[in-house]
Amino acid sequence: MIITIVASIVGFGLLIFFHELGHFFAAKKLGVKVEKFSLGYGPDIVGFTRGGTRYCISAFPLGGFVKVAGETDAADVSASREFLSSRSPWQRMFLYFMGPVFNFLLAFLLFSAVFMVGVSVYDFQSTVIGKVSDGYPAQTAGLKPGDLIRTINGVNVKDWMEVQSNIRKNMDKSIDIQIIRDKEPMAFSIATRWDSDMQSKIIGISPREELKKFSFFGSIWEGLKQTGLLSYAVIKGLVLVVFGKAKMDVAGPIGIFQMLGTQAQQGVNNFLDFIGFISINLAILNLLPVPIFDGGVILLLLVEAIRRKPVSDKSRRALEYVGIALIATLVVYATFKDIIRIRLR
Repeated sequence: MIITIVASIVGFGLLIFFHELGHFFAAKKLGVKVEKFSLGYGPDIVGFTRGGTRYCISAFPLGGFVKVAGETDAADVSASREFLSSRSPWQRMFLYFMGPVFNFLLAFLLFSAVFMVGVSVYDFQSTVIGKVSDGYPAQTAGLKPGDLIRTINGVNVKDWMEVQSNIRKNMDKSIDIQIIRDKEPMAFSIATRWDSDMQSKIIGISPREELKKFSFFGSIWEGLKQTGLLSYAVIKGLVLVVFGKAKMDVAGPIGIFQMLGTQAQQGVNNFLDFIGFISINLAILNLLPVPIFDGGVILLLLVEAIRRKPVSDKSRRALEYVGIALIATLVVYATFKDIIRIRLR
């Protein structure tokens, strides 16, 4: 329980900090005055003021914000250049866009760090069994992790690809496997079993895993690839949900808290990797054209840039109410699903 609480605070704090840091960076770049940088909402717990900006940690940690001067004021060419409202729609878009950009940056940095520390990869160059699945034919027959497979139905195998290939060639009959265990040769006859997930007959073995470390530049490249691949996967998933090709599966705060705790218990790498994945989801979610998200504000500013006049306060408020209602409904739905998952365990 303590691990889950600490992991949740650290995980959410890192996600929020980087998101708000993006807005903060953009405001400073534009020369807009930042009045407050807060992790959390409500009254300040601890903080300090420097350069006219209040930096603090607030009482309720689920969130955070950067308050800039003139953010809610109507645009006025005579306003101080330190006011956000005095800037062009394109400059204001830049400020809102940088929050999600920094979440992508966080994911990239975390993934790169994980690859530098080392990631578990399957050793496909050997024929050593790494895992024997519970309840599958290989376990029933007596195979164990660490067994070195020498032959399958009399055919020598030199790597794991040949192991898989020879098992698949003999799916309709029992498989004779010769292995070496503690320097002693042993033989087993194993039946195959249909696996609905893989849509194939298997015996329930997988290769051993080893820790693979990458160089500094190799880690950067792998981190960049991982960020791109996961971003594509999240966007593709959203598109499939929108067009009814996939079911929406969401996790609320309770579910995310539990997952952060679980990943933290499995090791620092798993924990950092999961935060990176959540950061990508947060970045893409914030870019959706929902009025209270950064993407919604960017959309309204784009309309303002095209029309050369801002959207009326009445229309903006109406859209914000719709956005709040949508998000509130989603949070309630996700929390309900979290509770159902907990009760079914």
